Amino acid sequence: MDANLNMNQDQSQKTGQTQYGGNVYNYPNYNGQNAGGNVVATISAPVQLVEHRKVYRIAAYFSYVLAFFYVRHILWNVLDTPLKQGWAYLVFGALFVLGTELFARFAGLSFFELKEKKNSVVEPVIFLGCVLLQSIGITLWGLHTDWEFYQFVMWHFTIIYYVMARTGALAAGRSGILFIVDATQSLFVIPWGNIMFRTTTIWKKREMAEPKKEKKKAAAVKKPILAGTILTIGISVIIAFFVCCYAFAQLSESSETFGNLGSNIFDSIDRFFEFIIELFDNKFIDMLYENMWVLAFSIPVGAWLFGLVGGNLKKKEPMCNDKTFEEATISLHQLPAYSAYIVIGSVCVLYAIFFGTALYDFINHKGLFAATAHEASVRAVGSFWSLIKVVILNFCIIAGSCLFSKKALWDEKKTRILATVLLVFALAFAVLAACNLCGVYIAIFGLTPRRILSSWVVFNVLIWCGLMLVRLYKKIPAAQIGIILAAVSFSVIVCFKF
Repeated sequence: MDANLNMNQDQSQKTGQTQYGGNVYNYPNYNGQNAGGNVVATISAPVQLVEHRKVYRIAAYFSYVLAFFYVRHILWNVLDTPLKQGWAYLVFGALFVLGTELFARFAGLSFFELKEKKNSVVEPVIFLGCVLLQSIGITLWGLHTDWEFYQFVMWHFTIIYYVMARTGALAAGRSGILFIVDATQSLFVIPWGNIMFRTTTIWKKREMAEPKKEKKKAAAVKKPILAGTILTIGISVIIAFFVCCYAFAQLSESSETFGNLGSNIFDSIDRFFEFIIELFDNKFIDMLYENMWVLAFSIPVGAWLFGLVGGNLKKKEPMCNDKTFEEATISLHQLPAYSAYIVIGSVCVLYAIFFGTALYDFINHKGLFAATAHEASVRAVGSFWSLIKVVILNFCIIAGSCLFSKKALWDEKKTRILATVLLVFALAFAVLAACNLCGVYIAIFGLTPRRILSSWVVFNVLIWCGLMLVRLYKKIPAAQIGIILAAVSFSVIVCFKF
């Protein structure tokens, strides 16, 4: 008997089946083990499939309502009255993150399972808080002047990034150097790749793994298709209407009393419709016309949102994780160490020459100083963004070296020193940009929304430079800290009035 039991267990592992009471049940490959280390085959998998299908369907229906609210109160009014519709951002943000959390939890992806998959369980909470903070800020103060585009885009991307973190779809399981890969997946690959997922979730027939006897019973009591019944009734009503109209016209000529009765009935119907039209006036028709367009536009928006959340939950793992990315780019690691010497070394020499000329201008009062306030402001603005672009260029050089070099810059002593020099120059450029912004422009003209945004950029660039310098000598999640810091600081700033 023990031998037969072991044979059945081995067969169940290969075929994905289990035997219970003489019947064979299909289930997904389930490799659970008991305390003794033996494979346990259960028949609960079909029940889980049914429950998850119900969860997906409820979420699909909810996405219609949420998308209609988004299009009607946010997207439809973003160019019209964004300040008056600030409350809609908070309502949508709260409903969306709540719906996503419930969807993920009932679909079988709790925080405990995220942790088991070695995904970050802190980041979903952080980005959820960022979504709520930004929504509260927009509700209180609207979209800040000169921040409208950046605030609108950042609010949307924070929501999308929260979904990626909560559904365990980030490439490395957490924020990091694969941020571009995560952004590409969340904005294009996953939602557009699952754009029809909501339609199939609602309308596709159930495919449950049931015993053959249960399938026969279900087929025997299957109800007729509702759509065909409704179509038959509709066609019958139309035919009956035209037949009755023709018969009425003929009988009215034979009986004047019958004709007067029919005329009175038609007059009453006509007066009823006139009363309805006068009751609602043109405002009702205009509202109906407008909401029809909102409904039509909300259908693809809802499908996109459901494809983003449901597609990630259905996948159960990132479409492109860090191991897949490493395998795909391993052929790019071709450049030797001396290539980094040439590229980074030449750039550092150019930077040294620049700082020499900047020091000369500073000594002769031609750099940070100007004859008039307007001249100082023009120089400060122009040099600020030029310096920020140079800092970003340095980041790209570091990223390119890591992608195309045979070894990472911090793996060898010489390339590590060279990268340190490059990042020190980047930090110096960021400090110089902060001096131009705060020491010249803000000191003379004061704070404005645009200058606050520029200060936020400089603050993050300085932090990123410091984190990358530390990363060269100590293994820390520098990219993750930088991304979280940028999201949190932006979310806090927009909560203030300026």
